[in-house]
Amino acid sequence: MPEGSTKPARTKRRARDQIGPALAAVFRHGQELHARQQDWNALLSLEAQERTWLVDWRDGTLQVLVESSVWLAWLRRHQKRICQRWNARFPEYPAERIVATVRPRQSQASASRPPAATRISGPAPDALRELAENSDGALGAALQRLVRTLDQAGTAARESTKENGAFSGEE
Repeated sequence: MPEGSTKPARTKRRARDQIGPALAAVFRHGQELHARQQDWNALLSLEAQERTWLVDWRDGTLQVLVESSVWLAWLRRHQKRICQRWNARFPEYPAERIVATVRPRQSQASASRPPAATRISGPAPDALRELAENSDGALGAALQRLVRTLDQAGTAARESTKENGAFSGEE
C-alpha cells in the first residue's frame, strides 16, 4: 500500500458510521429503560422495588423479571392495580397485563479458600542475602530492603515470643 494512503482511515470511518447509529439506538434504549425502571419503582412498594425489574413495555404488556416465584405470585395478585397506575402515568403506552419471569439466579463462583497467611520467621535466608549483595541497581536495592525487613521481622518475632515466656520451639 502506498505511503500516505487513506484507505485504512476510510475503512475505519465507514465501520464507525455503520456501527454508530446502532450503538446510539442501544444507548437510547438503555437510557429509556433506566428512566422507566424508576417510574416502575414509583408504582410499587419498597420491597417489590428491590425484587422486580421492568424489562420491556409494548403491545399492552409489561414484561418484568422477578427475584423468585413469591414475587411472581405477588405480581399476579396486584396486576390490576399496577396496570391502572401505569396507565394513569403513561397513557401513550397502556398496559393490560403483566408478563413476569423469574430471573435466573446468578451462580456464585466457587468460593475458594484464600491462601493461608505466610508466617515470617527468623532472619532472611542466606540465598536471598547473597542475591541481594550480587545484584546491581534498583533490583539490588529492593532486595537489600527485603533482607532488612525480614531480619527485623525475625527479631520482632523472637522478642515477642520471649516476652510471652515461650521460645519459638515451644508451644
